[in-house]
Amino acid sequence: MGLNKYVCTSVITLAFGLLSGCVNYQAVDDFGTATGQFAGSYDPVFTGSYDTCLSTAEIKNIIMELGQTPASSPMTQYSSDKEKCAPYKSEAEAFNQTSLALLDFSRALNLVVKRSELKGAFENVQFVPQFSGVDENITDTVPELQGHKQDVITVNKWKDYFASFYVQKSPQEVIVENEPRLEATFALLDEFAAIYQVQLDNYGRNIKLLDTLLKDSESRDILKRSFVMDKTKALDKRQAMLDNYKQALEAVKESYKNIYQRSELSDPHYNDPIFQEDMKEFLIMIQNLVQQSKIIS
Repeated sequence: MGLNKYVCTSVITLAFGLLSGCVNYQAVDDFGTATGQFAGSYDPVFTGSYDTCLSTAEIKNIIMELGQTPASSPMTQYSSDKEKCAPYKSEAEAFNQTSLALLDFSRALNLVVKRSELKGAFENVQFVPQFSGVDENITDTVPELQGHKQDVITVNKWKDYFASFYVQKSPQEVIVENEPRLEATFALLDEFAAIYQVQLDNYGRNIKLLDTLLKDSESRDILKRSFVMDKTKALDKRQAMLDNYKQALEAVKESYKNIYQRSELSDPHYNDPIFQEDMKEFLIMIQNLVQQSKIIS
């Protein structure tokens, strides 16, 4: 975690009030570091809905081959099911971009903490964001996102914010002024995770159906039985990864709520030992969850 982020001044005038003395930004730095580690560590989750939808289509194709749905040929139905997955490919990109917005926020926050610590060396630093925006048409192509049009618009406002970002801001200012954008970002991340869960539930139902059909038919097809076993393992792995992600996301949201409420005060008392310990524990928790996610994947 490095040295404590102390900033000592005689008088600092902020838009949020008057501070004096030494400000310890270590807790803010820990929050930013943990949030950044979370936002940049779950690529398999971002593509999960699309990948799982395709896997479900593959399973349904085998179910049809067993003669359970004779209305159309297996290959025709397989092509149709794959086409239904297409919207989730763009949803994966939107998921990734929304996470990049959160990652850029964490980078910006850590940067202003560093600038507050080493003033002169950071006066002319240019912030280069990774976030490039979420396609606003996604609320029309992905049914589950139709109720999130305003959230997408709000998340896209990060582009203007990052384009005009300057490191002379205070950490307190960065935390408070981004509350609407962060709430929209969290709302989308929650919805993306929920979409993935629905896909996993559908995947699981089809695996169970195929397994039941194979048992009822007393099939000795070793390849199909092996296929079911492999897909069941894949389901367990994907579910474990998503559960890990959702646990980390909830921790980020709760920690932001904590730091935001404190930052609304004229003097946020970032030096408070209990608050510092909370943020330290949050950082350790995210580090552990990210490490677990790597083992799962």
